[in-house]
Amino acid sequence: MKKFKLLSFLLIICLFAGMLSVPALALDDPAVSAQSVVLMDAGTGDILYQSNPDAAFAPGALNVLMTALVLDASLSSHDVRLDDAVTQSAEWRYNTTDASRLAGYTDGDSFSVEGLLYMSALISSEDTANAIALHVSGSGSAFADAMNRRAQELGCTGSNFVNAGGTYAPEQYTTAHDMALIARAVLRNSQVMSAFESVEYSVAPTASYTTDWKITTDNALMKSGDERYLEYVYAGKTSSSGGGNSLVAAANNNGMDLIAVVAGCPEGTDVFSQTKGLFEWAFSNFSLRSLISASDTLTTIPVAMGSPDSVGVRAETGISLILPNERETGNVRYEVQYDHELEGRTLQAPLNAGEVLGSVTVYLDGESYGSVRLVAASQVEISRMDYLRSELSGMFKTPAIRQIITILVVLLAVYLLLTVFYFVQRFRHLHSLRVAKKDRAIAQAQREAQWIDDPDDEDDGYDGPAGYIDQSGDDGYDDEEDYDDESAPGPDTADEDYFDSYFKG
Repeated sequence: MKKFKLLSFLLIICLFAGMLSVPALALDDPAVSAQSVVLMDAGTGDILYQSNPDAAFAPGALNVLMTALVLDASLSSHDVRLDDAVTQSAEWRYNTTDASRLAGYTDGDSFSVEGLLYMSALISSEDTANAIALHVSGSGSAFADAMNRRAQELGCTGSNFVNAGGTYAPEQYTTAHDMALIARAVLRNSQVMSAFESVEYSVAPTASYTTDWKITTDNALMKSGDERYLEYVYAGKTSSSGGGNSLVAAANNNGMDLIAVVAGCPEGTDVFSQTKGLFEWAFSNFSLRSLISASDTLTTIPVAMGSPDSVGVRAETGISLILPNERETGNVRYEVQYDHELEGRTLQAPLNAGEVLGSVTVYLDGESYGSVRLVAASQVEISRMDYLRSELSGMFKTPAIRQIITILVVLLAVYLLLTVFYFVQRFRHLHSLRVAKKDRAIAQAQREAQWIDDPDDEDDGYDGPAGYIDQSGDDGYDDEEDYDDESAPGPDTADEDYFDSYFKG
């Protein structure tokens, strides 16, 4: 009995333990000690990790990222060209201080806009960034206004810019989250992106310097000879200001494209080592998952007048997410909308491969992760037989054709009625003729029989059978030769011919 009670107790304990949910293992935070940190998916803008993302700090040379975006707008509108020549003047040094970082050229030297951009991006020279601002907007304040407008367009909520080069000013600030948004926009603009993904650049000779000046990036993560080098970091911008060292960097590994903003590193802390550790943590704990692939046929739908009569449907582009390795992706749902259904029409051939048919929205665990267009996976030719059938069907539905058909049907009905009436009347006439002929034949037979019995009876008005010639004056049937060779006439058909001529015109 005691053993039974002990066994029952153990079973109850096991059952109760099984009912308890096992919590998912929490992802450890990266070892980053900077004032504020943001790790963003460059493709979707999703945040993979953040720490004090909205804390304000002095951007310093990170301003050049926004300067490049404003320049890109002028390049796109063709107001400015990269090969425009710009001559150095004292105005380039507006708002600069003794601590400012300058390119070191003398007034009168000429540079291309491209050269000014590369010097601003690689060595953070404030005077070259100011030169871009003056060339694009005419004044530093007008350019700063353009910087702030562009920041608002990107969704930045904690930034204010007052100069192009990042010279310190109390009223100039930004946040790690805003800088990630700005960097993401720069990565999408090829006209200015190359300056931030280059390791070195040769500045063309000027009046003061007759040889090329080779400048190199300040980003140690992109220098292959540096111990902090990380092979999958492909772009970045450094800054050192009163608030500490900061770095914006982009890295791509295993299909994952990430943007890291590490801002306000305390004195004595290496911002490059901090950023490298952040990237290594991300690529070890996250992976790229496909929620929908452009190569997979999602379903097939019917195609009217098609040969074949259906077409496969696929996503025009795939949707992939960077997710923690332990995150399950089994609960994916698709919400499909077809253009022809929304417009209340039937999908008809012909269709070209890649032709847009609608859209699909992808959900993971009930949360939407974007929409892509649906396209035809293959070409569908039109079926000639189905096309002709459809055209004829449509033609018969038009009012004019329906009226013509109605008239033809009425005329056909009238013709049929007249034909039936004709044959009925003809049948009756022919029947009456046959009856009359029969009656005449009977009467003729009766007269002949009576004449044979009494050929001399003159009162009956009968002179004997047709063709008989009385040559002897005696009875007409005493001699067979008394008959003429002509046969007796048959029934009269004149009435029948008259009837047909009357109805047939």
